[in-house]
Amino acid sequence: MDRNILVTLTSVATATATTYFTTSRVDGHTDGFMPPRAPTQVGHYEDAFLKVDGLWLLRSRSALLAFAGPTERLEPADKP
Repeated sequence: MDRNILVTLTSVATATATTYFTTSRVDGHTDGFMPPRAPTQVGHYEDAFLKVDGLWLLRSRSALLAFAGPTERLEPADKP
């Protein structure tokens, strides 16, 4: 999974974050070789954080998918 995260402090005890992600599914690889595949999901999280007693806690999370494709299963490749 690839991620890019942007955190914004909105006060001394609150923050927001946007995390963009791309996930891929790979089946049927051998000897460390993974065939190129299209992304399975592309989207982002919108998070809110609250600082309580010196600890940052996740207050809320929304997941938004811009794209979610099929995740067909590939058979294992034959070994040479």
